[in-house]
Amino acid sequence: MKYSKYIILFTLLTVSFLNSFGQIQANLILNSNPPSYLSDWGNGRAGQLIINNTGNATQVELTGIKIRTSIFNENMDLVCKSILNSAQTITLNRGQNIIRMDRVLQLENQQFSALANYLARSGKLSPGLYTLTVEIFDATTGKLLTNIIERIFNQVNYVLPFLLSPVDKSWLDPNTAQSAIQFRWSSLVPLSQEKTTYRLQVFEILNNQTPMQALRSNQPILDTYVDRTTQYIWRPNMNIKNAMYNTFIWTVQTLDYKGEPVSIQDQNSQGRSEPRVFGICQDQGMDKTKCGEGYNWQFN
Repeated sequence: MKYSKYIILFTLLTVSFLNSFGQIQANLILNSNPPSYLSDWGNGRAGQLIINNTGNATQVELTGIKIRTSIFNENMDLVCKSILNSAQTITLNRGQNIIRMDRVLQLENQQFSALANYLARSGKLSPGLYTLTVEIFDATTGKLLTNIIERIFNQVNYVLPFLLSPVDKSWLDPNTAQSAIQFRWSSLVPLSQEKTTYRLQVFEILNNQTPMQALRSNQPILDTYVDRTTQYIWRPNMNIKNAMYNTFIWTVQTLDYKGEPVSIQDQNSQGRSEPRVFGICQDQGMDKTKCGEGYNWQFN
């Protein structure tokens, strides 16, 4: 008889627990490739959380809930996690409730792990595979109302443009170059769903400089932004035929719609394609090793 009382009590608790789960039904719809900026998850492109509050007439029609989210990388290491105690209380209406992803994520309430320095600094996820978990709690009792919801999503690892023309370590005719120099490069791969801007920069290589020293320390003689195309015709407003040592290095930096470098695995690249060098040869008929006063094309 003693054991029967415990069995009855356990049964009642189980039924109560199941009723609580049955009252709240949640479905998370998440884009498999949401915006890399977490701050953009509220614009509708990331997805939404749909909660059906199916309480009957004898139950509370309005239920306050709190949401806790966690993001893990492909190794299931924690990237960030929201704080449950300070989470917003969301009041559910009876029936279907649609909650935007910014309210689900609550970016201002996220704690970032030591692995997420780049995310904490820029608000932008690095390329890779991630898992988002969502937990829904009763705001009053702190009781978990549903099973933990998990969704996997991806952040694209872009391939930066390849610089096509002028060809690397090539010499240009001075008269043609003085009139116009055409720069061409390939597109970002894959093409971004958002606006992409290319920043074209050209640096003059001065005496006793390597190309990379010129790129890192000199002011660009051309610094321009190009939208919706992968080429640019430069009409130099300087006497380029008589430029010191007649050698130049150029690169293209690919920027996202916020003007920040696109995300690739090598964050130190700052979205810059591998640079190329070219020169202005005063005499196309002469030995090319004598062009640019015998400049040695070598990256250091």
